[in-house]
Amino acid sequence: MNRKAIRVTPEVVVTTILLIGSVLGVVFMGYLVAPPKLLMGRALTAIMPGLFPGLTFTLIAVFCALFLFSLRGAPGQERGTAPTRSEWQRGSVFFGIMILYALTMEPIGFLFSSALAIGLLCLQMGNRSPVQIGLLSVLSPVLVYLAATRLLAVSLPELNAIELIYSRLLG
Repeated sequence: MNRKAIRVTPEVVVTTILLIGSVLGVVFMGYLVAPPKLLMGRALTAIMPGLFPGLTFTLIAVFCALFLFSLRGAPGQERGTAPTRSEWQRGSVFFGIMILYALTMEPIGFLFSSALAIGLLCLQMGNRSPVQIGLLSVLSPVLVYLAATRLLAVSLPELNAIELIYSRLLG
């Protein structure tokens, strides 16, 4: 077999780091997630608290491995090996948006911080349609919030006013 070695690019480095981190997350899940609170000998939630993070880490590991595996047979691009200035800027902006998302999750809640992060990511990726940005920024967090809280029984940080509205709307 005549396979080329994977060329080291910023995408390969980030994917490898994500792969290692997600595998370590799965392995050490017992240390990352606190055991559920017990009330009279029974857990307060229907699912184990490590299920959702475990599924997420597993999916990240699978997708990263598939991406790296797909690069093994792919012909390399003809360009310099050093990342360009615009690639570094795009990566730095993406990293900054993710840091902003992590820092705003607790104080302003899941919905507002997710809408802000998705809107900024849409702009960074070149989307200039206000309708698309608005729909993605509003509908995506709402659907994820409802799926996580109603289907998976996972608690997400949210402002009290929004939780009150959801409890009244959805019973």
